[in-house]
Amino acid sequence: MNAYEATKRIYTISDELTILSNELGATRKETERSLIEQKINILENEFFSIKHKLEKISIPVGTL
Repeated sequence: MNAYEATKRIYTISDELTILSNELGATRKETERSLIEQKINILENEFFSIKHKLEKISIPVGTL
């Protein structure tokens, strides 16, 4: 995954987390809440994994 694809994925994850957070707030059943929380945790882990990989990228001065 290149930096552009990683950035696109981060935005997608952010959108998915927003949707899941709204669903979580509207859910009353404990089993559904648990499933949504699991999905949120998976997406958060992916988000931070990509974020840390992007932090390691450096662009040499004068290449732009």
